[in-house]
Amino acid sequence: MKMFSTKKTLVAASVATLFAGSAMAMSGGSDAPAASGAKIDGKYAANYAQIIRDADGKYLDSAVIEAILGKDAAHGREGLAGKLDPANPYSFEVDDSIDGGNHGNAQCKIPAAFVEVHDAVAANYTNDANFVARGFGTPIAETALAKWNIVVDGDGKGLPDPSVGMTVDEGAKVYVQFCGMCHGEFGEGAKGYLALAVEESLITSSFDDPAPMKTVGNYWPYAVTFFDYIRRTMPFWTPNAPFIGDAGYLGITGYIMQSNYIPIDAEGTELDGDTFYNSELMMKSNKFMKNQGNFFCDHRPVIHNARCMENCADEQVGDGKGNINNYKQARLLPDGTPQYNVPQRMHEDPPGVGHSGM
Repeated sequence: MKMFSTKKTLVAASVATLFAGSAMAMSGGSDAPAASGAKIDGKYAANYAQIIRDADGKYLDSAVIEAILGKDAAHGREGLAGKLDPANPYSFEVDDSIDGGNHGNAQCKIPAAFVEVHDAVAANYTNDANFVARGFGTPIAETALAKWNIVVDGDGKGLPDPSVGMTVDEGAKVYVQFCGMCHGEFGEGAKGYLALAVEESLITSSFDDPAPMKTVGNYWPYAVTFFDYIRRTMPFWTPNAPFIGDAGYLGITGYIMQSNYIPIDAEGTELDGDTFYNSELMMKSNKFMKNQGNFFCDHRPVIHNARCMENCADEQVGDGKGNINNYKQARLLPDGTPQYNVPQRMHEDPPGVGHSGM
């Protein structure tokens, strides 16, 4: 999917194609108004789009869902099984031919039931071939666009040539110069910005434990998307900086991979400081990211609970037993001190590393 054009971005066109394909795949191949009572594959209301429009676009309203899927198929295990069916308007599964196949976590698609999104795309779609600036700006030059034509796919497509890179030690120097002031020299976090490297498991032993700190090592699923992200967005004051360049961003990535002890082979070999880190080595790191494979599409049925503002049931109040004065603040650790960086991020404490005073 090409993301940009010399005249106008092709995002709208690409999205229109995807959404139109999604709607066709899920509604039996036609967007024509369906006869009331007709079913998709004998299961789902074929006129689901009209049902949603008649309900002012409230596609997640429980009555609307039940009208489209049937009451028994809207909740519980039946609802879960239904969302795995591409014919279901609420399904997040669409034939790979629509978007060229599964790249990373792309199996999570836009449900056909989001009809206002489909309508907006159709209403605002403009064919670039017919685009006229009409005095508002000028088409962007290919030379100016090239700097941002830097999409990297999950399979490594778009990565720099293997000859581009630097040693991990060199990458550490680039990191300290351009990243350390916010994220700490070793990725430990600083000045209210989150850490990039901590030795902490995402699995807690108790429900009362504070939420674990998510970092590159224990949470981020792909080395290649980390590289793509920092090149596209960092440093925040001048992203995709030419004075860092692809080699520098690869070096930064290598240093962060080393700081998180990401191996490069099944034997657990870690990066040395004098290792030349390039796109080929990044793809090796990519296979051993610790949290890779733990991301999935959420197919749980939508649960609709009425909002309670007064005279609420005990289980909805305070400690779950009706006591509004007995509750735990998620922002506090078991010893009563703030969780990592919360006061700084809420501007209650001056910038610093760790929590309050550390």
